Amino acid sequence: MAKLVENVYGQALFTTGLSKGTCEALYEEVLFVQKTFATNQQLCQILCHPKISTQEKQDLIQSVFANQISPDMLGFLLVVIQKSRQDYFPAIFAYFIEQYKEYKGIGVVYVTTPFALTQHRKQQIEDKLLATTSYQSLEMHYAIDQDLIGGMVIRLKDRVVDSSVKHKIEMLSRDLRKLQLSE
Repeated sequence: MAKLVENVYGQALFTTGLSKGTCEALYEEVLFVQKTFATNQQLCQILCHPKISTQEKQDLIQSVFANQISPDMLGFLLVVIQKSRQDYFPAIFAYFIEQYKEYKGIGVVYVTTPFALTQHRKQQIEDKLLATTSYQSLEMHYAIDQDLIGGMVIRLKDRVVDSSVKHKIEMLSRDLRKLQLSE
């Protein structure tokens, strides 16, 4: 059910932005609201508290975000609260951000290596990915996992390219277990 809620509400917000030509502004506002929720846990607790009425929650949102976000974004937040779906704000915002980045041709890439990469090597990876995908730009995230031994793992949406030594050893081990020795 959670996936359905985030998809429906996130898509509704994204469609509103497309139809009104305000996707960029809504994207910035989503980041602002997301940051506000992340830095103010008390606000999130109040919004999710079962003993606080829906009207009180809506009044709180209006007082916190009045004159800081567009009427469309404020209305969206109020509708989500009215429908008692405020627990899903993080997932809804994540879905909206993902849709926005796809729309703008921004790919989100996660690269894991066993050691830190030089800036030159990072640029080579980004250039290669841009040449082999339909994205106009990439948002690159780098991580280090020494267990990989060598090589790298590149994750872009639901695609994974694992050229790590660890993966190759695991594959070899699996293949060796399948072999039947005959006499």
